Amino acid sequence: MEFFKEFALNFHPLSENGLERIFNLLTVKKLPKNYELVSLNETPVNVYILKTGVIRSYSVKKNKEHTKTIYTPISTSGNLGALIKNKPSTLIYECLTDCEVLECNYKDFYNLSLQYHEISIFHYKILQNVYIREEGKILELQMLDATQRYKKLQENYPGIDNLINQYHIASYLNITPVQLSRIRKNSIY
Repeated sequence: MEFFKEFALNFHPLSENGLERIFNLLTVKKLPKNYELVSLNETPVNVYILKTGVIRSYSVKKNKEHTKTIYTPISTSGNLGALIKNKPSTLIYECLTDCEVLECNYKDFYNLSLQYHEISIFHYKILQNVYIREEGKILELQMLDATQRYKKLQENYPGIDNLINQYHIASYLNITPVQLSRIRKNSIY
């Protein structure tokens, strides 16, 4: 419960009653590396709060993987668009390391947010955070060169190079592994 309290405070202060209502919807899960939280064309039902580990979302086009988002603690994960629309996922969500997550059925959480104003605000604040995070990623791709994107990734996720494969990082940066190798070679550590 303490971890969830800390997570919740990042978005909106909740009463003990509100915290408990949401906490009762959560299940702690330990997931192994390479586990798929959401598979391609699967209609997801859960959202996740990442406590430990690294998760990525990605698509596959012409047999090439394209990493959309890298999730590190403490963040939310799950295909929000597919959850809201109740449609199959066009993305795969995969554990890049062993992970510990809090799993929550999205419909149950949504229904709870309809019943309690403070939980509705909490839900809204999480959605705002997801929007801002995704908008930031789009702007980075448009405005920063590959070296700048790599440095920003290292600032946002210290030690990421030691946690996940380099081709995942290259895919996230929208560059080839060879380009990443050159950038790393020219970077001062």
